[in-house]
Amino acid sequence: MKESLLDERLRNHQFNINDIPSDSKENLGFLLFNDNKLSKNGDISCTSCHVPESNFHDINKISREVLNNDIKAPSLRGVHNQPWFFWDGRADSLWAQILEALKVDHGLTPKLAVSYVCNNYINDFNQTLNFCNSTSTTKEKFTKIGKVIASHVETIEHTWTRYDEFLYAKFVKKEQNSPLLSYNEIEGLKLFLSREKTGCVDCHSGKRFTNNSFFAIGTGNDANFDRLTGIQKYQTSEFKCSDWDIGANCLSSKYMRTSGPDLKGAYKVPSLRNLNNASQLMHDGRFNNLEQVLNHYMYPTGYMNDYVDVTPVRLMPHERKQLIQFIHSLNEPFIPTGK
Repeated sequence: MKESLLDERLRNHQFNINDIPSDSKENLGFLLFNDNKLSKNGDISCTSCHVPESNFHDINKISREVLNNDIKAPSLRGVHNQPWFFWDGRADSLWAQILEALKVDHGLTPKLAVSYVCNNYINDFNQTLNFCNSTSTTKEKFTKIGKVIASHVETIEHTWTRYDEFLYAKFVKKEQNSPLLSYNEIEGLKLFLSREKTGCVDCHSGKRFTNNSFFAIGTGNDANFDRLTGIQKYQTSEFKCSDWDIGANCLSSKYMRTSGPDLKGAYKVPSLRNLNNASQLMHDGRFNNLEQVLNHYMYPTGYMNDYVDVTPVRLMPHERKQLIQFIHSLNEPFIPTGK
C-alpha cells in the first residue's frame, strides 16, 4: 500500500502557468501545446485530444476522428514516468511520442513544424530556440521542438486524492484510524490487493497503479495498434532512444521482447488514476463505466479461444460495488486542510 502513495510534494502541488517565467522552455512548451496552428489545417492542438479542463481526456473523441480508428487518447497526468508511450508502445520517450502525434495526428512534416515554430516564436524565446538558426538538420531541430513540448507535459502531474491522504495519515502521520475511506472502500481495497479474489494488483501496481507492461485481456486483436505491431513500428522509427541517447538510458528498448503469441492483442496497462471525466474506458473506449469494465473481467465469453493473460474474476454483487468504490477513491481530488 505504501508504495502506491504519490510523492508527498504533490500534496502541496498547485501548478500555475503564471509561476513559470514567460521566456522559459516550459512556457514555450505550454504555448505550443495549445497552438492550433501547429497542425496542417490549423484546426487542432494537443489540447484538442487532451482537454485540460477535463483531466486531459479526449472527451470529444477527436483522436477517433483524426485517426479514423477506435483508439482513445488517455489522460496525460503523470505519463512522463512511463517507459513506453501509446497503447502499443511504439515510442520509448515522451518527446518521441509528441513528434509522432505532430506527424500523424497533426499532419505536419518535420520541415513544416520547424518552420512554423521558428518563424513565429523565436523573437520571444530566442534562447530556447537558438537552434533555429544553427546548422543542425531539420530532424535534429524537430527533435528539440518535441523536447520543448515535453517539458510542459512533464509538469502535468497526478492529482492528490482522498486515497493518498488516507495513506499519508496512516504511514506518515502514523494515525491508527482514519475516516477518509469508508468501510466499503477499505473492503474494496482488500479485494483489489487480493491475488486470489481479483488479481488487480498484478497489473495495476505502484504509484500510478500500472506496471507499465503490455497484456492481452481479450479486448481484441487489432492488427494496427497492439503490442506486436507497436514493436514493429518502433523498430522502424526515426526517433528511437538508442539513436539519440547513450545506451545506459535506453534499457527499456534494449531488453524488450520482440516476439511471442502473448504480444498479439496486448495493450499497455493504463493507470487507474486520472479516471475523472473519462467518458470512455479501455484503449478503444468500448466501455462507458467501471461496471462494464468489471463485467468484462467476470464474463470473458467470446474470447476464450484467443490467448489472454487473465482468468475470470468471481465476485459477489456487493464485492463488485466495493471494488468500484475503492477505485473511485483513487480519483477524487483531495485538498488537505489549510492547503
